[in-house]
Amino acid sequence: MTRFVLATVVASTLASAASAGFTGYSVERVATAGGNTRYQVFANFDQSNLVFLNAFSFVNVTGTMNARHQDFFTADGEVGTWMAGASVSAADRGEDSWVTASGSATSSGWGTALDPGFANGGTVRDINAGAGWYDATPGTANNILAGGSQGGYRMLLAQIVRTGDDAGQSSTHSMQLAWKVAGTTTAIFGNGSFVLVPAPGALALLGLAGFAGRRR
Repeated sequence: MTRFVLATVVASTLASAASAGFTGYSVERVATAGGNTRYQVFANFDQSNLVFLNAFSFVNVTGTMNARHQDFFTADGEVGTWMAGASVSAADRGEDSWVTASGSATSSGWGTALDPGFANGGTVRDINAGAGWYDATPGTANNILAGGSQGGYRMLLAQIVRTGDDAGQSSTHSMQLAWKVAGTTTAIFGNGSFVLVPAPGALALLGLAGFAGRRR
């Protein structure tokens, strides 16, 4: 399975504690077993000993997210939710879109809660403008951890799955972030944006379509 790491868009922190810094969002993209495209959105930091509090004020800057939902949650006649712990089979979890405050979407200990900006239990295909999420059961699950092979420190905040190759569509999204230094009670704020870029094959097809159009 090929994994692509998309460029981080550097964030500007809104607090005075520059030494406890959020450095921006990054996106990893993989092709799923079902032939879709999965984007995982990470918040990146420059140190450990930090605790994620919440993401909020989500904005679609350009394009459309076109998220795919595979879980079985139902509200007001709509199916599928952004709740991380919604009922979904293990096979389908990788094909489902969700947000998380603990870096996980498993049913045990996930603790993620959606704020009222989502509405209807989060049964919307894309994240609403102004929506956010937080950890309803704060604890070690929302500590910022080492970023593994990517280095640094980071927290997985969202998984967004788009059907097929996205038809060549790119989209840009932004959101605010709040975190704190472990053992303190003062929230630190930052903001940034991230881009969902189609798979290379989709971009190539889009270019061919443009070439064909010019020939006509």
